[in-house]
Amino acid sequence: MSGDRGLFGYGYFDDPSGCGYRGYGRAGNGEGYLPWAAARAFCLAWGIRTAIDLGCAKGFLVEELLSAGVDAVGYDVSDYALTFARGLPCYRHDVRDGVPGQADAVFALGILLYVGEDELPEVLGAIRRATGRFLLVSGFYEGDEQEVPDPLRRITRSHEWWRAQIEDAQFRFSERREAFDVYESATHIS
Repeated sequence: MSGDRGLFGYGYFDDPSGCGYRGYGRAGNGEGYLPWAAARAFCLAWGIRTAIDLGCAKGFLVEELLSAGVDAVGYDVSDYALTFARGLPCYRHDVRDGVPGQADAVFALGILLYVGEDELPEVLGAIRRATGRFLLVSGFYEGDEQEVPDPLRRITRSHEWWRAQIEDAQFRFSERREAFDVYESATHIS
């Protein structure tokens, strides 16, 4: 993704005829995926005090979590998207270079499908080391309908395949929710 930084620009996020979101806003994101309230509710229910949002884009999730009293930080490779997150603790960073810091919860919503399969074990290992309690993951799975084509996606596999990869990285699947899957960190499981 370091070399892909320019690919995740206006054409990907906001161009009405582009490939990607075709309009990435807080109230509507392409196909209607809005995890902000679900993430906030999860953090409040589980007493999450710190969170990392990998692939934070324009910072909407970080902003939502901060407003709930969660100490949240976000990282993304898109210079374009990060210009919308000014004033928020959102920084340019590629998850393939590790995960800065540690947090109770790490959100990887729609980001892991942009790394290569050969890179995934190392990326998941870095995420595991950064995750205190929960990893929250979402993405398009093999067979899912997607209204807008996304040529930047590098992995299209089944939900079961993803679950096996994440569990191999020492997470335990907890539950599938509407906005994301919940995994517990092996270091947190008693």
